[in-house]
Amino acid sequence: MKKTSKNYTKKVTVDKELFISPEKAVKKIFNKIIENSNIPPKFKEASFENFDLEAIPRHNIKKIKEIRNYAENILTAIKGPQSLYIFSNYNGCGKTHIAIAALRTAASKFAKKIYKKNSLKYRRRGLSLASYNWRPVFFMSEVNYLWKKRKYNTKDKNLKEELDIIETAVINSELLVIDDFFRERDTDFVFGNLTAWLNHRYDYNKPVIFTSNEDFKILALQNKDNPYFGSRHMKDATYLASRISEMTKGYQFAFHSSQKDDYRQKSY
Repeated sequence: MKKTSKNYTKKVTVDKELFISPEKAVKKIFNKIIENSNIPPKFKEASFENFDLEAIPRHNIKKIKEIRNYAENILTAIKGPQSLYIFSNYNGCGKTHIAIAALRTAASKFAKKIYKKNSLKYRRRGLSLASYNWRPVFFMSEVNYLWKKRKYNTKDKNLKEELDIIETAVINSELLVIDDFFRERDTDFVFGNLTAWLNHRYDYNKPVIFTSNEDFKILALQNKDNPYFGSRHMKDATYLASRISEMTKGYQFAFHSSQKDDYRQKSY
């Protein structure tokens, strides 16, 4: 049949009725990924764009730009795989905001990748994504997780479900943020969990963004500067340090910080 102007107009009208734009489809997928990412409500809108660079020491700006570049090229980084370690001596320099900004940026790249696999399906108007459990990116707080894990024998079904979601995401997510890494470090329970997480991510080539107030390199020292020197956890500490060193080589960012440079106080 000859393609007439009338037929073409009719086809365009039908398309508009059946499909949403590619941009809206990708946005829907992105929103679903973020909904499932466990990002805390306080940081749900955290991005590189709304990070106040004027509220931080200038030494950190270049490092933040490098982290942003990593997130924007996450599909290449995961092939490495390449992990990141962001640490500072003091709280309040914006590490968590930056880590989540990287997570959200990566989520947008994964959303586009998912969309391309079946663009017509995701463009279909009225398609509900409610049952989709995409978790290519995931945020976990080490402190909160370990606190909940200690209460695992509770009868609280919601807590058990939450722990199951976290542990499954630690195993399967393409990019994981572990916030406040090594905040708790005095028991076999803690070392057992940290070692299990890192071993799995390491063995299955799954990158991690760590935020911490500890330079992991001190755990490799064979002297009294290592907090575990001479203790029964010395071997555990050096093992973790070795794993992290290999996973984050070339992407270890020491943020300048001090008691007077508090990003949270200056930026809000």
